Parts: sequence; structure tokens; C-alpha cells
Amino acid sequence: MARDNAPKERQRQQLERKHGRRASHDRILIVSEGSKTEPHYFGEIRMAFRLPTAHVEVRPSELGTAPVQVVQYAQALFEHGDRHKYIQRRAFEQVYAVFDRDDHGSYFDALTLAASLDGRLRNDSKQPVAFKAIASVPSFELVTLLTTLRG
Repeated sequence: MARDNAPKERQRQQLERKHGRRASHDRILIVSEGSKTEPHYFGEIRMAFRLPTAHVEVRPSELGTAPVQVVQYAQALFEHGDRHKYIQRRAFEQVYAVFDRDDHGSYFDALTLAASLDGRLRNDSKQPVAFKAIASVPSFELVTLLTTLRG
């Protein structure tokens, strides 16, 4: 009768493929009000923290710069994707709409719309998606500058 600790059994166990132990990263979509500054800042943050580009997609809003338009574009990009930008539909676990407070008339509408979408949308794995509005007061650039000076 063979023992469990027999040489052939130990060798078989050593040669078996090991299963990955690293948790998978969430796929994140960030849609910003600005077309140059914010994508640049997020790109720098991604590089500083060594986040793979496969997990973080930063895009400027193509519907306009009003806060509600940024949220609407984030929703449309998540739900429909964009084959020209190589973004698959519903391919994210987290979606963020980033805009400045400024004097936009649609500021509160944008916050309300984002809150209504949070947890209601489902991704390609049928999981609920975190959908958040990131509003900076008075502006995104000032928050980034202050964070840089403080750090």
C-alpha cells in the first residue's frame, strides 16, 4: 500500500501548477470635465502609484463640460462602450465623473444623477458598479496642487 508521502506523490505535488494568489484589480473608468489637465493629472497619478493602464481608463467628456454632461457621458461610455477607443461596454467595476464646482447650473443635478446610478448599473460580470461623482471645490487643479505641496 502506497503512502501519501511517497516520493512519486511528492514529485507530482511539486510539479502541479500553482494557483494565483493575487487578488484581481478593479477596472476603473474616470471621465473628466477637462480634456487636457485632468487626464494628464490622472495619468501622472497612475504612473506614480504604478497602476497598470489595463485597469484605469481616463477619458474627457465628449458631451460637454457641464457637470451633468460629464456624468451622462460616463454613463453612456460605461453602458455602450466605444470601439474606436477600445472600451468595451460594461467593462468596469468603478466609474467616476470628475468635475469642478465652479458656477455650473447643473452641479446638483450631476450629483443626484451619479448617486442614482451608484450600485444600480451592472458590469459584464453582473456585479453592481460603484458610480461616483468627484466634485472639486473650487477646482480640481487647486486640490491637486495643495495635495502635492502637502505631500
